[in-house]
Amino acid sequence: MAKEKTTRKFSATLYILLRLTFIPYLIVKYRIKGENKKLFKTLKPPFILIPNHVSMFDPPMVNIFVPHRVHFVMSDANLRSKLAQWAYLRLCNVIPKTKAVSDSAAVRKIVQLVRRKRVICVFGEGRSSWDGVTHDIFFSTAKLVKILKIPVVVPLIQGGYLTHPRWGTSVRPGRLVIRYKKIYDGPELAGLRPEDIYRRLLKEMWHDDYQYQRHTGLTFKTKKGAEYLERVIFCCPVCHNRECLRSEGNQFYCTSCGFETTWTPQGYLQPQNRQDQPTRSVTEWVTWQKQECDRKIDQMLEQHQLNEPIFSDNDVILKIGYKLQPLKEIMRGTMLLYLDRFVVNNSKGEAITFPIADVEGVQVLLANRFEFYYQGSLYKFEFSNPRCSGYKYMCVIQKIAPEKTELE
Repeated sequence: MAKEKTTRKFSATLYILLRLTFIPYLIVKYRIKGENKKLFKTLKPPFILIPNHVSMFDPPMVNIFVPHRVHFVMSDANLRSKLAQWAYLRLCNVIPKTKAVSDSAAVRKIVQLVRRKRVICVFGEGRSSWDGVTHDIFFSTAKLVKILKIPVVVPLIQGGYLTHPRWGTSVRPGRLVIRYKKIYDGPELAGLRPEDIYRRLLKEMWHDDYQYQRHTGLTFKTKKGAEYLERVIFCCPVCHNRECLRSEGNQFYCTSCGFETTWTPQGYLQPQNRQDQPTRSVTEWVTWQKQECDRKIDQMLEQHQLNEPIFSDNDVILKIGYKLQPLKEIMRGTMLLYLDRFVVNNSKGEAITFPIADVEGVQVLLANRFEFYYQGSLYKFEFSNPRCSGYKYMCVIQKIAPEKTELE
């Protein structure tokens, strides 16, 4: 008991220290501004925050203008080391959640904290945006709101994607605005269906960072704008070849046909040697890429090309674990994705096969680590080349078996 009391006291002290040091750093580094902060002068806990999700720094950013400790629902993938468990679980008291898999333990923890009049934050999308647009949210988020019946606040993060995109490694200072809006008081939720709550959340959380840029005219200057863009863009619009794109500083080009683009301060890719190609946002390129990827898969399905790999990567490390357990390496070799299975084989002739029909919770962790659950265990694929795209595998699964990437 004495040890737990000491931990709580240290946790509170550390929280105050972080607010006095790290928060001012974030405000200056990302040029953050809050709108409707006065909301929290009258709104008292418990309440739930449901922001849009654009980067790994969203949690501390959302908390900047909220004058209360916030308990964030965090992927257990970030809690597999003892240091992370000590820092996040013991000191920050985050709520661990297995991404893309139903997790009743997380719901029970949330309910307990609400009864203690705490502030909860849930990222309803379950993953940060790859292209700057809010896409879908898990329906379970609406169910949770219905169960809790407490005030709901949507912090809308604007300019966050173009400031620090998920696939990038550098900050591009422009202007990041967090607008807070209370959309429910709490009691009225008893008379609403989860479907109604879901539609309202989608409406309030929707955001397009490129639309925001066009409206504000903001610029996000950087010397490394395109760096690591191949993590999300893997198909050339000129020659239609896949996995042939490379980034270097603000340059993004195709090694197959020579098509070249330059990253602009507005976050667009401007062609340098093909006048027939338009200037594209990442959103527009990714939308076209998905259509092209879907077309290719439909063609392969029609021709029953079950033994032709759709994508592959060399020097991939395969690890096994479960939830918060440390992961153990079990193989290193080539990863291949077919229409009906994942395969990992090595130079010894050994191979492990995962039928797509039997996997669940498929997701991309951070920028390019790919994982899923199979027969009760977690399998994680780590790419030795940091420019490899785990996202491309997710795109295929979303076409072939979309239910494998969703909660319900």
